[in-house]
Amino acid sequence: MIAIRLPALLLVGASLVLGGCASDDDALAPANPFRDELPKRLLRLQADQVYRMARRSLDAADYDGAIGQYRAILLRFPFSQYATQAQLELIYANYKAYAPDSALADADRFLREHPRHPQIEYVYYLRGLIHYSRANADGDLLPWSDSHSYDPTYARRAFDAFGQLIQRYPDSRYAPDARQRMVLLRDRVAQHELEIARYYMKRKAYVAASRRAEDILERFQGTSVIPETLGMLESAYRSLELTELAEATASLAQANYGAPVTPATETSGPHAKPEQLSLPPVIDRTGPETVTSDDASEDSAP
Repeated sequence: MIAIRLPALLLVGASLVLGGCASDDDALAPANPFRDELPKRLLRLQADQVYRMARRSLDAADYDGAIGQYRAILLRFPFSQYATQAQLELIYANYKAYAPDSALADADRFLREHPRHPQIEYVYYLRGLIHYSRANADGDLLPWSDSHSYDPTYARRAFDAFGQLIQRYPDSRYAPDARQRMVLLRDRVAQHELEIARYYMKRKAYVAASRRAEDILERFQGTSVIPETLGMLESAYRSLELTELAEATASLAQANYGAPVTPATETSGPHAKPEQLSLPPVIDRTGPETVTSDDASEDSAP
C-alpha cells in the first residue's frame, strides 16, 4: 500500500511546486540585462495600462523602470496612440538616466519619423540639453572654471543644436532658454580659444598668439574675453615690432573700454568671475502631453 501511494504523493508535491513557480512569473521582477523577455504580467497589460505605469515611474524618477516600460509599449503596441508618446518620453527618460547616446539616438529617430509632431520643438530642445549636459559634466561651463583641459566639442554641438531650434522655431517657448545657454556656450568656447593664445604667449610664439587673438576678435565679438584678447594682441604686435598695429589695437581698446587693457594676471585669468555672465535657469521638463492619463501630471513631462 505504501509503495502504491508514494508515486501519487510525489506527483501532488511536484504539481504544488510547479504551481508556486507559475505564480512567481506574475511578479514584476527587477530588470535583467541578460534577458530580453518581458515579465508575464507586463505582457498581459493593455497599452494604456503600460503607459500609465511608465508615466508613474517617470514622475517618480525611476528612469530605468520607465525606460523598460516605454520600450515594452514600442515592442508590443507599435501602432497604438501611446507608441508616439512613449517615443517622446523615452528621450527624456534616457536623458535623465544619464544615457546621452541612447537619448540622442531616440531623438534623431523621433525627428525622422514624426517631423510634424506638435511637440517637435521639445525634441530639438532636448537634443541641445543632452549635449549641454555633456559639455557641463564637471561644471566646465562655469565662466571661471579652468580652461587648460577643457574639451569644447560638446559645447559646440550644444550650441549648434540650440541654434537649430531657434532657426526653425524662433517663437518657441523653449527659445529664450536656448538663447541664454547659447550665450554661455559661446563665451566658454571663446575662453578655451583664449587659453590657447595664452599658451602661445608664454612660449613666446607671438605670431601664433596674434593669429589666434585675431581669430577670437573676429568670431567671438560680445563675449567676456574681448578686452583681454585686445591686450594680448597689442602685446604680441609690440613683441613682433609691429608698432602701427599695436597702436591701432591700443586705440581700439581705449575707444571701447576707456582704459588700457592688459593681458591676464593672477586675478584676471581663467579663474576670475566675469560679472556680466550668469548661469541660466535649468529647465528639465515642460510641455503638455499629447495623450491624457488619469495618473499623469501635465507639468511633469513632455
